[in-house]
Amino acid sequence: MSGDGGGDGRGDLSAWPRRAVEWHILLREEDDDPEVVKHFEMWRAADPARDAEWRQVVRTMGLLKAIPDDALPVPVPTMRTYRRKRWRRRLPGIGLSALASVAAAAVAILIGPEMMVRWQADYATGRQETRTLELADGSRAVLAPESAVALDFLDGHRHVRLLRGEALFTVRHDAARPFSVLAGRLTVTDVGTVFDVRLGGGHEATVAVREGRVSVQENGLREPAVFLGAGQAATLRGIHLATQAVDPDEVGLWSTGIFVAHDLPVAEIAAALQAYVPRGRLFVYGAELRVERVTGTYPLDEPDQAFETLARGQKAHVMHVTPWLAVMSR
Repeated sequence: MSGDGGGDGRGDLSAWPRRAVEWHILLREEDDDPEVVKHFEMWRAADPARDAEWRQVVRTMGLLKAIPDDALPVPVPTMRTYRRKRWRRRLPGIGLSALASVAAAAVAILIGPEMMVRWQADYATGRQETRTLELADGSRAVLAPESAVALDFLDGHRHVRLLRGEALFTVRHDAARPFSVLAGRLTVTDVGTVFDVRLGGGHEATVAVREGRVSVQENGLREPAVFLGAGQAATLRGIHLATQAVDPDEVGLWSTGIFVAHDLPVAEIAAALQAYVPRGRLFVYGAELRVERVTGTYPLDEPDQAFETLARGQKAHVMHVTPWLAVMSR
């Protein structure tokens, strides 16, 4: 590689990479070339926004270091549902309750949130994995990829706690034994139905009904329950529980291999596709691009192609930085 003003034109800054991702690739290949390093530092110092962009790329690439070449989906834990102690047990006395809370917090810190979920779960799924559970009462639950549930079917109870992800429930109605799903701060109680429950980031929870009716109530509040029928959904964001109309035929459609997005942010769609990628990361770069809202249908059996389709619809492109990282940007 020639010096400034050389015949290859690389002395002109405009001939060098203009994006942090491209610089990352070039430096990885030619980090011992002083001219490459010099021009990188010139590019980075020219604008504080470039330095911020570079730091973001470095943080993103750091996610890949812990992923081995032979990474496989996380194994599903063994079934121990019907003989375990119920998760909704009560501890006598304020002192023991406080002690239990401290102990649980300590365990969460020591083993991390991922292991904490697996410690609590009766069933969990990994990437690209869905699982159908035939429950003891004749009801059925289909777990989406990267989802986990804990079950309490002892002593006549029919309680499910969604610890992570999404699940589609087909419930055998029994008025004497209500079927309830705890998802974050929401409790969903069946009135004989097929419904979908999804946990999002920041304690967000969404319930959508395909058939029948459910009641939805925020835990710990005295507000009356909200009843949802077929073609209705409710989402809890922060302190607000908002209801909306949905196409009942699209509720739980992910269980057939199709993801339907209605006015969702690009980053949220990418996160949904991520669960179906066998390994690596899908990353949306750019604050404006991440929050742009999209409506569309995407095949979950081809998540990489769906990611490309999503990018084209936003006039963006996808760069495969490594076999482990696909970056969407403009």
